[in-house]
Amino acid sequence: MKRLRLGSRLRSRRGTLAVTSGRTQRPPVPGACVRAHLPATYAPPMQDLLTKMRAHAAERLPLPPGESPAQNLAPYTTFLKVETHRLLQAHREGHGGLVICAARAEMMDLLLRHLWDAAKATLSAELQKKFPAIALVAIGGYGRGELNPHSDVDFMFLEQGQVVAGGKALPALARLIDGILYPLWDLRLKVGHCVRSVADCVREANGDMQSKTALIEARFLAGDEALFKKFQTTLVAKCVDDHESEYIAQRIEDQATRRAKFGNSACMQEPNLKNGCGGLRDFQNLLWMAFFKYRTRSLADLQAKELVSDQERRELETAYDFLLRVRNELHYHASRPVDVLGKNLQPAIAGNLGHNERSPSTRIEKFMREVYTHSRNIYLITRTLEQRLALLPNPGDDRSLRRFLPKRTPKLTEPVDGFRFSDKEVYAASNRIFRDQPRRLMRAFLHAQQRGLRLHPDLAQMIRHNLGLVDREFLHDEHVSETFLSILNQRGNVARILRAMHEVDFLGSYVPEFGRLTCLVQHEFYHQYTADEHTLVCLEQVDRIWEAALPAYQPYAPLLQSLDRPFLLYLALLLHDTGKPTGHGRHSDEGADLAMRVTRRLRLDEPAREALHRVIKHHLLMASLSQRRDLDDPAVLRHFSREVQTPEALTLLTVLTFADAQATSDKLWNGFKDSLLWQLHNK
Repeated sequence: MKRLRLGSRLRSRRGTLAVTSGRTQRPPVPGACVRAHLPATYAPPMQDLLTKMRAHAAERLPLPPGESPAQNLAPYTTFLKVETHRLLQAHREGHGGLVICAARAEMMDLLLRHLWDAAKATLSAELQKKFPAIALVAIGGYGRGELNPHSDVDFMFLEQGQVVAGGKALPALARLIDGILYPLWDLRLKVGHCVRSVADCVREANGDMQSKTALIEARFLAGDEALFKKFQTTLVAKCVDDHESEYIAQRIEDQATRRAKFGNSACMQEPNLKNGCGGLRDFQNLLWMAFFKYRTRSLADLQAKELVSDQERRELETAYDFLLRVRNELHYHASRPVDVLGKNLQPAIAGNLGHNERSPSTRIEKFMREVYTHSRNIYLITRTLEQRLALLPNPGDDRSLRRFLPKRTPKLTEPVDGFRFSDKEVYAASNRIFRDQPRRLMRAFLHAQQRGLRLHPDLAQMIRHNLGLVDREFLHDEHVSETFLSILNQRGNVARILRAMHEVDFLGSYVPEFGRLTCLVQHEFYHQYTADEHTLVCLEQVDRIWEAALPAYQPYAPLLQSLDRPFLLYLALLLHDTGKPTGHGRHSDEGADLAMRVTRRLRLDEPAREALHRVIKHHLLMASLSQRRDLDDPAVLRHFSREVQTPEALTLLTVLTFADAQATSDKLWNGFKDSLLWQLHNK
């Protein structure tokens, strides 16, 4: 071992060991002060796995007296090989993601504890006598007890400021660390490691939000447990207490950046299971922030405080376990850490996870619909809980940390139509508002639109619980239809409301033709989103045209302003892809026919019905002709005129074509295609 100065790094033949406040080889995996609870049904298989693993470790890992792991690596190699295979078999048998991840963490616990004991046993009697207070501590995802098959193993040697003397590392510590790290490297394990005192941990945690998260979830493995408890107490006192607002603000900012990076949607065609919207990190982020605000460590703790419902807890835990299982399969399939469920991987992953449908496209559709359903649950429920737990900043607030301080109870108006209003949210005046008047299900969204408000989480939950009221009578109710069309007629302010409807599953209940698009895979390589998300993004493009804030959207604003019946444009976009789930013929023809059913329920007049049918039937026509045909050919223009027929239909098709392209992919539309579209429109 080379001579070591305080604050310097110790370089060995295989890695870099940070001493005092130095960072690990790689940044610690951000973790949580939480423990994900295994579903009760997983307890027996988990215990069976652990019993066999512990028995194997007790038999295989102890070394003869005087023998070091570096001298005899075979028992450790065999142990890892057998137990890794056992976990793979358990995964193939259908065990949940949490079971496999927790069992792998236990496997590493057993290995590290035996390495600790073996390394300490090789010390001389004199070094044993001078052995300082040191603890081996798991951090990050490993500290959380969740290790996917190829995730890094992050741990820390915790000491109390006595690892160096006169600029040199104490021999006891140097021998101990080498005795643990060298075998791990020989076993080809990917480890992140550091040496820190309690004071170093405090400085590191208060200087970096990710490190704070990783340290707070730390878990004792071996050594001086009293030192570890002192570390825990000090960390909470100096890094959590009085740091709540700062931490939550940093987590919110990090979450917004992360979600934007990965598409701001839980329904991307190639989802990132870890960092994407509705991914594992969203679940963890909720519990991290809840710990700082409420000192809770799990969803069970939040439920005990009546902050989370039993249904929300079950849906979140089920979704989290499922995504962990898919991530496990990704790691096993690729033999390396992988987070993105790419299109090229989806067929194999679907088959390995039990989807054996004969048609490859059907297999992918069913599997990915599961993925999207669970990701969507995580995304929507965590957003709801963040709002309910007052973890999110208020729209329009400045960046001051004061926005995260406890809020006063909002001042509510007197009841209006069964609802109360604050300056930000719509509340239910009673628990029976929908039972008394089912029409209020639609009017709740009209009130939110007219007042520029969002639904309070409790009201959103009430709507979900009352979707049974959306029956045949409700679907054909003239008053409800008029309210819905009134919402669609508010150009520039529609997409937000329809997305809110979709998030509580009301939109798909009221327009079942759209509901069948929920989490539907689109097989075309250029599509960025699922069918339902693509539709909602289309609607958002129209609202952006109305705002005319971006140069690319401004030329279309006069067209939108010229429409006497803007609801036709929004309705056409809502229904333009509804023919895709049928799989029969051209989806544009199928969608046009389905739209006629919707128009009859909505009691539209004949001209409106004809216009809607024409636009949906030909919603691909302008893009096809403008990009693939000679626009100077009179025959092409005559054909286009015959299909379009009216100036209104031309306007609707032009705006729809632009919105559809913008919502398909960030890279699909460009200035040249835009100029061709306008050339066809103007001719």
